[in-house]
Amino acid sequence: MTYLKADMHVVAMLNPGDTSGLTELFASGGVDPDRVVALIAKSEGSGLHNDYARVFADLSLRRALAEARGVSMDRIGEEVTIAVSGGTPGVLSPHVTVITQAEVDSRPAWLEGAGLVVGRSHTDPILPEDIGRGAQVDKVAAAVRQAMKGAGVTDPGEVHMVLVKGPALSAAAVADATSRGQTVVTRDFGIGPMGSMCWSNDGSALGVGVALGEIDRRDITDDKIRSDWSLFSEVAATSSGGEKRVGEVLLLANSPDSASELRVGHGITLDLADTGGIKEALRSAGLEFACCPSEEQKARVVQVFAKFVLPGTDNLRGRHITVLDDHESHHVAKAVGGALVVGVTGEPMSFVSGGERNSHMGPPDGNPVAAVVRRVQP
Repeated sequence: MTYLKADMHVVAMLNPGDTSGLTELFASGGVDPDRVVALIAKSEGSGLHNDYARVFADLSLRRALAEARGVSMDRIGEEVTIAVSGGTPGVLSPHVTVITQAEVDSRPAWLEGAGLVVGRSHTDPILPEDIGRGAQVDKVAAAVRQAMKGAGVTDPGEVHMVLVKGPALSAAAVADATSRGQTVVTRDFGIGPMGSMCWSNDGSALGVGVALGEIDRRDITDDKIRSDWSLFSEVAATSSGGEKRVGEVLLLANSPDSASELRVGHGITLDLADTGGIKEALRSAGLEFACCPSEEQKARVVQVFAKFVLPGTDNLRGRHITVLDDHESHHVAKAVGGALVVGVTGEPMSFVSGGERNSHMGPPDGNPVAAVVRRVQP
């Protein structure tokens, strides 16, 4: 019998072109570049559809991994999931999370219970006219099922995070659709209530929910996307950019057939002032604590992946807040979420994305959080 052994390392990126931490990780022998299955990064930048810092970081990471493997950059696109989220406001620190996985013939005897496994896949091309519509939902759902199969996961309840990086609309994409007699869901390329990034993110999130049985596909019609917030996934963490043409899917789950020393869990925050969902994710991943994790327990936290979206109203626990009026409110959501996560874990190199207003990721005003924790020998 063979087992999947996944591992995860987080290294700094001092700027979007800085891959020194990644190359040093390879040079030290700490990570075999041929075992890398995903690079998930946070880069500084606007986080909008034309965030060229994000595009540059994506290109830099692809080039560094291709050189380490001695292959073309085209091969990297086929074999590795690369997702870069732009914007590290507040206490967040730019970084890349390096995820590896390999098949092994045995596992340590002390490993008990289920451990981390990783599944990855790409959707079929998501056309401009698909974005924010049922076609995107179906394409993402099919890719999520494929990722589950690749990870050997049959129980959707063992899936704790599905990260999807999909395409967003651009002027060129709209022109392409128009030339073929097609329409698009919006001509707003931003991240506001009608922004194409929100439509794409939510189309992907609903696809995750359908694949995992959280949402009945029959309940999703085009007019319910970005309007019926009772439809949501608790484990979807989706984002988009104009540089993408397909949806890149990365699935983190637990399996009894894992040889990994890591375990993943998830939780849901209730609003932008709640740390309970972050702690719930850590406990779900295996940490046992009452109020707060100890310093020893914090050292076992490998990474936290979280989405923090803007609430649907300007009311927080009975008090008026002004975040919806801020001209960079998408940055405010990430900064607030980052402060909550770092306040619990103490680690600024945490993956916090978001800024959308309302979302099918998590329940209304809530946010999905996933945590990866290193298991310890009894």
